[in-house]
Amino acid sequence: MTAATTGLPKRKMKFTERRLTKGLGEAVAKRTYLRTDENGNLEPWSDVAKRVALGNVSLLPKKLAKDKDSEYELMRKHIANASLLMSGRHLQHGDATQPKRNMEVFTNCSTASSSFLLFYLLLNGSGVGRSYDDDLMVVDWDNMPIIRCVLDDKHPDFIWGDDESVNDARHKYAKSYWYEVPDTREGWAEAIEKIETMAFEKKYANDILIIDFSKVRAKGSPIHGMQNRPASGPRPLIKSIQKLATVKNAGLEPWKQTMFVDHYLSECVLVGGARRAARIATKTWTDAGIFDFISIKKGGFLWSANNSVAVDEKFWKQKTKHSQKVLDAVLHASYYDRTGEPGFVNQHKLVQNDEGFDGYLDGKYAESERYKPAKKTEAMLSTIAKKANAKYYTQIPNPCGEITLNMLGGYCVIADVVPYFAPNIDDAEEAFRVAVRALMRVNTMDCLYTREVKRTNRIGIGMTGIHEYAWNAFGYGFRDLINEKKSQDFWNAIARFKRAVDDEARTYAVKLGVNVPHTNTTIKPSGTVSKLFSLSEGAHLPAMREYLRWVQFRSDDPMVKKYEKKGYPIKELKSYHGTTAVGFPTQPEICKLGMNGELVTASEATPEEQYKWLMLLEKYWIVGVDENGQPLEDIGNQVSYTLKYDPSKVSFKKFTAMVKKYQPLIKTCSVMPKIDETAYEYQPEQPMTTVEFMNVVREIAEDENDVMEDIDLDHLKCDTGACPI
Repeated sequence: MTAATTGLPKRKMKFTERRLTKGLGEAVAKRTYLRTDENGNLEPWSDVAKRVALGNVSLLPKKLAKDKDSEYELMRKHIANASLLMSGRHLQHGDATQPKRNMEVFTNCSTASSSFLLFYLLLNGSGVGRSYDDDLMVVDWDNMPIIRCVLDDKHPDFIWGDDESVNDARHKYAKSYWYEVPDTREGWAEAIEKIETMAFEKKYANDILIIDFSKVRAKGSPIHGMQNRPASGPRPLIKSIQKLATVKNAGLEPWKQTMFVDHYLSECVLVGGARRAARIATKTWTDAGIFDFISIKKGGFLWSANNSVAVDEKFWKQKTKHSQKVLDAVLHASYYDRTGEPGFVNQHKLVQNDEGFDGYLDGKYAESERYKPAKKTEAMLSTIAKKANAKYYTQIPNPCGEITLNMLGGYCVIADVVPYFAPNIDDAEEAFRVAVRALMRVNTMDCLYTREVKRTNRIGIGMTGIHEYAWNAFGYGFRDLINEKKSQDFWNAIARFKRAVDDEARTYAVKLGVNVPHTNTTIKPSGTVSKLFSLSEGAHLPAMREYLRWVQFRSDDPMVKKYEKKGYPIKELKSYHGTTAVGFPTQPEICKLGMNGELVTASEATPEEQYKWLMLLEKYWIVGVDENGQPLEDIGNQVSYTLKYDPSKVSFKKFTAMVKKYQPLIKTCSVMPKIDETAYEYQPEQPMTTVEFMNVVREIAEDENDVMEDIDLDHLKCDTGACPI
């Protein structure tokens, strides 16, 4: 140990029933993960650890039943200690019923090659990626039937004058096809499947398809699979299909038709309220329609997806006029539209393993016990598979960019390890190995893409709280970390964790009798689970030090008076009539470690420094090195990272030079302009000095009946990572 690292770790850790961070952590957990008992009491974090671990180990096959108790205790211990944070899907849904659930509700991300599959995955809460390459667009939506949505006039959501009743439809449409929508996610997806398949077959363009929503439960009814959250009722899907129908004969190319269709379906999921629809849309740079794709979102259109252009080595060599025009168009749109879109996907750097891929040509690559497409649909899926099989690159990323997936369809399950909370490096390695086994067990669940999951067994072992770990265990700040030689002991530890993941994946694959995961390490945005313990999120630097978290309430909400009485800052918003904002002082964990001048926030790090950070993470964590420092076989995914620049300080010329120099060197990176929010009355987060922060804290009275802080959706958006790549 060198003189610079004596007295480490700075804060000694031990295994404990860790408590959620007071304020922010409790508020996030209450809104997203914690369950309530019959008396309305919230479960403690230790109970979350128990039910999630129990659900996961219940997936063990009979031949490994003897491991159940030990695996449960290891997993429970690390989740309770927060040295293992399963992604939010697991924290929300994980319990003893897990073996009976479909895997989709436990997957973070996926891809789809048809609109009905994309819709089904969004309904299950998965973020979905889709390629809109010309050669994959086998459906011309001009050939879809004439659609009418109907509802029984006795349905609670029926509105006279707005809805067409079933009785009216039966009398009016003498010759028609009729589809009755079941009251399930699968039923909703089947309605879209019906439309899409009929369009593919090109023989129903002049026929009428009546979609009957009478069986769909009313708005506000409980959804048992979503902890009794209220249902949206049939109206969002009715409106979505009515919008979808307007694409017919609109004079659009098939890829553009499909983008509108998928957008309307995504709007429906967003209206449902349980989860926003996270999507990425990619298109290869050689397509004829690439320039329309680059500008398609200008003015606020098709906002539900992050758009990225798929490029390769030939593109970056810039030897053709077309590649130069595409690069110029992307850079111009990204900079001058102030959106950062479209981004770039370095498709040639995504890990691709095509062994066994030819087997999908039968079109049966998307079916499960819960959902099996119709026989006619298999012909459409087979056609798409043949088109995809002929492509040189078959991989695209998920919406946040951290996972590489088969563009036909695939999943990844993800977990974060927090080495910062581990008592020592051996315990941290144990957490990584526990995470590998847990995710590989999830991959044995029934799912739509069972064939692809069995073929690739893809997992995503990530990290969060990296900057806290680096300072606490090694005494390094951000600028120390990007000095590779100076911080080699830190990077050696990261490389050790990578090798442990590789080893555990190979070993456990033999034990389970499954394929070794095609990819295993990643770093996701980790925007929500990291907030549970106020950690820096994934690979990102902290956005700010101390700050006020402004949360909107109705002015007549009795909680406003309670917060005001206790001394929380209050302001009535003039721009939002009847709305009052309450300010909650928030301090990230990293500000409590005594870093002082060593702490660097995202706005203080230069773009070059951040690119260097990404390259080192790819070297030691995504690819990995052996004990002699030689690179391992690349079976990693990607690092999800958003690099923000200030357009008032970075000219277009500098921006262009930066992207051209660094973007070809890494797998993925979202480059976004900083938005000046000071002109807006409502800012979700307001930076404060340490003195200002302490002054506010001193004004707040606390007692044993202290009220729990709140949080709204503005704070749960992926403001650091879920951006165009």
